[in-house]
Amino acid sequence: MYRHLIIGMFLLSPLSFQQGSMQRHVVRTHDNGGPYVVVYTVGEFHDRVKEELFYENGNLDYVGHYKRGVEHGEWVYYWENGNIKSWEYYEKGHEEGTHYDCNEKGEKIKLYHYRKGVLIKEETVSP
Repeated sequence: MYRHLIIGMFLLSPLSFQQGSMQRHVVRTHDNGGPYVVVYTVGEFHDRVKEELFYENGNLDYVGHYKRGVEHGEWVYYWENGNIKSWEYYEKGHEEGTHYDCNEKGEKIKLYHYRKGVLIKEETVSP
């Protein structure tokens, strides 16, 4: 019985050390004082979970996500006018699924199909 209690405490102990809330860090600013590079971290060791880069006009240049120090999840790049430039998805640091590029109007012009970081197919599409 004592052994099961110790094992249970060992397995549940990480739950008591919650990651905490996400913290926003403005790493660099533009000359106008607006944010240029913003990094979001969680936990005691400030593990990076997200980063953003901004144009000088304040519009988002890109936003991307991390898990355990590598790209994981959605990465979206924007034109300075705010329209999507490209969209990518990562799993454990490797490109996965269908990525796409857009023209300045935000219309898809190129598709890239990935599987575990390997480009399988590339195609041009008409906007």
